[in-house]
Amino acid sequence: MFGSLFQNLVAALVWVVANVVYLDMKRKGIHGFTRFAAFWAGTPTTWVTFFAIEEGRPPTFEAPPDDDESRLLAEIRRDRAHRGDGPRPVGEARSDERTHRAEAGARAGRDRAGDES
Repeated sequence: MFGSLFQNLVAALVWVVANVVYLDMKRKGIHGFTRFAAFWAGTPTTWVTFFAIEEGRPPTFEAPPDDDESRLLAEIRRDRAHRGDGPRPVGEARSDERTHRAEAGARAGRDRAGDES
C-alpha cells in the first residue's frame, strides 16, 4: 500500500514539475533536450500548453549599467589623456619622479650611515 502511494506521489510531482518546466521554456523560447524531455514527461497536459501558449523569444543579455566607480575611472583616464599624462608602462616613471626617488634614496642612505656611526 505504502509503495503504491509513494509511487503515485512521485509520479504526480514529476508530472507537475515537467509541465511547469515546459511552460517556462516555451514562454522563453528555449529549445533543447530538456524541453523535449519535459514535454513527454508532462503529457497529456503539455499538449494543451503546446497549442495554447505562444512561442517566446530567447532571453537577451544586456550589459550591466555603469556604476559610479567606472564612471570616475573613465573621467580620470579622459583627464590624463587631455593633459598628456596618460598611463605609463610598468616600471617607467616621469623624470620628476626619478629625481624625487633618487633624492629620497640618497637621504635614506645618509640616515643609515649616520645611525651606524
